[in-house]
Amino acid sequence: MKKHLSQSLPIAPSRKLKITILTVGSRGDLQPYCALAIGLKRVGHEVTIATHENFEPFVRKFDLKFAPIAGNMQEFLQSKLLQRLIAGEKLNPYERDKLLLQQLQSAWAACQGSEVIIYTPLATFGYHIAEKLGVPCFFASVLPLTPTGMFGFLRFAQITKNPLKKLINYGSYLLVEFLHWQRYRSLLNHFRTETLKLPPLPYFGRRFRQKTPANVSRIPVLYGFSSHVIPKPRDWPHWAYVTGFWFIDQASEYEPPLELEDFLGRKQLPLCFGFGSMTMPNPEYLTHYIVEALKKTHQGGIILSGWGDVGRTVNIKDSLRVFVIKEGEQREKVRSS
Repeated sequence: MKKHLSQSLPIAPSRKLKITILTVGSRGDLQPYCALAIGLKRVGHEVTIATHENFEPFVRKFDLKFAPIAGNMQEFLQSKLLQRLIAGEKLNPYERDKLLLQQLQSAWAACQGSEVIIYTPLATFGYHIAEKLGVPCFFASVLPLTPTGMFGFLRFAQITKNPLKKLINYGSYLLVEFLHWQRYRSLLNHFRTETLKLPPLPYFGRRFRQKTPANVSRIPVLYGFSSHVIPKPRDWPHWAYVTGFWFIDQASEYEPPLELEDFLGRKQLPLCFGFGSMTMPNPEYLTHYIVEALKKTHQGGIILSGWGDVGRTVNIKDSLRVFVIKEGEQREKVRSS
C-alpha cells in the first residue's frame, strides 16, 4: 500500500510550525525538497523554501513561500569562473568563496522567525543558524549520508558483510565529513564568531565538541528514497528516517509541442539524452559526438539541452534524426499549461 509522504514524516502536526527549508545548488537540489515542503504544508505547517533567486517562480507555482539565497546558480555554472575552477586553476580564497559568503548572510536573514529548520547536503550551514536561533533542525537528503558499515560513501550498491570492509565503509563517511569541514572550517568559524556570535567549532568538527547545545545534539535525518531501492542499514540510529521518494507529479500538466509529437510518432523510438545542470566549455563537441553516434547506430534521438546548452549546433539536415528541447522551452511549456 502506498504511504503518503505526510504520514511518514517525524514532524508531528500537533500545531502549526513555521518551517524553513534551506537548499542550494541546481534544479535537482531543489525539486525533491519542494515535494517535501508540499507534504509538510498539506498537514498544516507554514513552509518557506530558501533557495537561489532564479528559482523563485518554480517555488511559488506550488503556492509555497520563498526566501532568496544569494546567487543565480545557472549563471554561476555557466560562468568563466566555474570553468576556471574545473580546469584546475587556483583562485584566491576570496574569489573562490565569494558566493558561499553571500549565501551564509542571506541564509541567516531568510531563517529569521523560523521555528524549525531543514537543511540539505549543500546547505549544511543551516546547522549553525539553527544553533544560534535555538530551534530544532532536520537534515534532509536524497542520498544516504549517515555513516554505516553496510556500504561505503556513495557506494550504496556495494553491500558487504565482511567485518573489515564494514569498518572501512564506516570510516569513509567520517573521512569525507572531516575533509569537507577542513575545506570550509575557516570560513564557517568566521561566520559563527562574527555574524552569529557563537564560539568556533574544534579542528575535527562538530562531532568533537565538548558541549553541544540540546537543539543540535541529535539531529533527525529525513531520507527521500525508498527502502526497496536502498535498504535502511541496521546500524543507522533510530532518528534516521527513510520516508520514500519525494516526487512532484507534473506529468499531467505537460503539453508537448506538436513538432515533438510528430517526432515521437515515427516508427523507431528515439533515445533521450539529458544533461540537467551540467555545463561544459564546448557543448558543440558533445553535440557532434551524440549526432555521429546516432548516425552510426541508425537511431533517432532527443536532446534535453539543460544548462549546458547541448544541441544548439544541430544542423537542419540532422533535424529529422535529432530533436532538441531547450531548457527554457521545456520549463515554459509546463508553466503555461
